[in-house]
Amino acid sequence: MRYKNPHYQRVRGSSTMLVSCGHCRNNIVLYQKVGKGALLRMYVERIVKGSVDLSQKPGLLICPHCKEQLAMRVTLRRKNKEAYIVKRGALHSRFL
Repeated sequence: MRYKNPHYQRVRGSSTMLVSCGHCRNNIVLYQKVGKGALLRMYVERIVKGSVDLSQKPGLLICPHCKEQLAMRVTLRRKNKEAYIVKRGALHSRFL
């Protein structure tokens, strides 16, 4: 993981999760997950660091190794936050 996220903020009561590509198992991001349940969306401010550059505001999260689309970047209206909506089955995650 080469890139540090410039928008990163520490979240209280979170667990660190390593998120990798579901196709090639290449590590994508280190993420702070809050609560139980599946990973449906990844908030940009909770991503610690990753293998893709998040400062350029790409519209899609694409695996740098196998070039598969993993997630799409959107702005949530309710919370007015940037997030990646995860494509089902495209990511593999495990807690550290």
